[in-house]
Amino acid sequence: MRPVLVTVSPPDAAQRLLALLEDYFAELAEEGDPATISVVPIDSHRRGTVIYRVIQASWTIENEFPDSRMYIITEDGNRWRLPPPEM
Repeated sequence: MRPVLVTVSPPDAAQRLLALLEDYFAELAEEGDPATISVVPIDSHRRGTVIYRVIQASWTIENEFPDSRMYIITEDGNRWRLPPPEM
């Protein structure tokens, strides 16, 4: 199962995102600025749940760290800005 990857800057925001995703066994995959966080779904049915939770957590990060930059990295290597724009 491929992990869901999220890049986060600054490092304080990355640490907070890790804390928000601890129930999903998120791990720091790459330190730095930006940091990369990896969340491995337990099976293919949970991938959507993990992505939804990452999106929810990104709103918290944006509120707590207004200057933060977050991207979710898709399996094909594309980056999508988090949190997503409101509809």
